[in-house]
Amino acid sequence: MQCNELVCEVCNNASMQLKCSFCHKKLCYACAHFELVGSGCGTVYPLYYCPSCAYDDSINPNACFKEPQKKKE
Repeated sequence: MQCNELVCEVCNNASMQLKCSFCHKKLCYACAHFELVGSGCGTVYPLYYCPSCAYDDSINPNACFKEPQKKKE
């Protein structure tokens, strides 16, 4: 039996390790998108996003530099 607190909310993998920096979904390393976001003079923040937040340019300032997500058929 899996503990729901440790399950990735994207793929349902039982190895949740991270949370999305915006929506706080629980993520495994395979589903998390790592971004370095600059702010101010020389300040850089490491952030993790879920797939939906990673490609949303109103959330992720680096989204405009990403290749479009492939649609699952």
